[in-house]
Amino acid sequence: MVIIHHEDLMEHDHWPQHPESPFRLRSIRKKLEQEGLWTEVQEPAPLTDEDLLRVHSRDHVDRIRKGGNMPLDPDTMLKDQTFQLATLAAAVATESVQRALKGEMSFALTRPPGHHARANQAGGFCYFNNVAVAVGKAKARTAIVDLDAHHGNGTEEIFYYRDDVLFISLHQMEGYPGTGHLQDVGAEQGLGYNINIPLEIGSGNHSYMKAYEEIVEPILRAFSPDLLIVSLGVDAHYSDTLSNMNLNTPGYLSICQRLMNFMDRRNVAFVLEGGYHLRATAEVVASVVSSFQGKQIFHEYAEERPEPPGAEGKLIQAKKEHGKRWTL
Repeated sequence: MVIIHHEDLMEHDHWPQHPESPFRLRSIRKKLEQEGLWTEVQEPAPLTDEDLLRVHSRDHVDRIRKGGNMPLDPDTMLKDQTFQLATLAAAVATESVQRALKGEMSFALTRPPGHHARANQAGGFCYFNNVAVAVGKAKARTAIVDLDAHHGNGTEEIFYYRDDVLFISLHQMEGYPGTGHLQDVGAEQGLGYNINIPLEIGSGNHSYMKAYEEIVEPILRAFSPDLLIVSLGVDAHYSDTLSNMNLNTPGYLSICQRLMNFMDRRNVAFVLEGGYHLRATAEVVASVVSSFQGKQIFHEYAEERPEPPGAEGKLIQAKKEHGKRWTL
């Protein structure tokens, strides 16, 4: 598994004590080095405005380019270097996807994250939609599975009317950014190709795996993608304070292994999104990389936590809704 990364991504920051900090990548790199996994690391090819403009408006690109020192929303700071670093983050994801298109497995170790960036708006720590930019350049039949605890509203919006890009999001219901409703299933040509699976607060390994087995994989099989991108947010981990979900490290790893195996361990790109508990995020990333290499690492964050009584009902609702358009 090739890791795509660039040292300059450490320069991006919002303000002191912001959860989306350079320490996220530093912690991941340290863990990968400790486990002997920091071996096949490559830098990305640069992107052009044309690459960004496939999914973002000219006004949005120019707004980020202009820079300044101002908040774009209560959590997202725009600075003079933001354009350069956000473009680099998208380049890392794009390089990862280009490698996957050649039959490799890849991991985009990137930040700032991207899945909240809409066509004409930044927000939620995101400036450019890294995965969407990568898909725009790939021009392949693509499935995106978003495991971040927060709904990928930007990715949903960008591909909402398309049937060549399948977007599947498993996320905490009633959380930021307030989107990702079960009935938002795409429109026009894209009707049925936007799959939201809002999960009960406190859902963990059992609910996620049940959702994968009964909804995600059957839809992936029917869609038959040439390329699979995993928006790997690690903030659905029980250790993360920015959500209220209960996945543990083995739970994350099990889902990622199932996704890798679905594609016969080829043509898959993992792209880092959220994940703000430094040690747990690093552990999940290292587990995914080591799994591909046939190695196992010790899991510090393997506690099994109980799930809420309503978790099963939410999955039944999701299966019923998406079963209207897919055989589940």
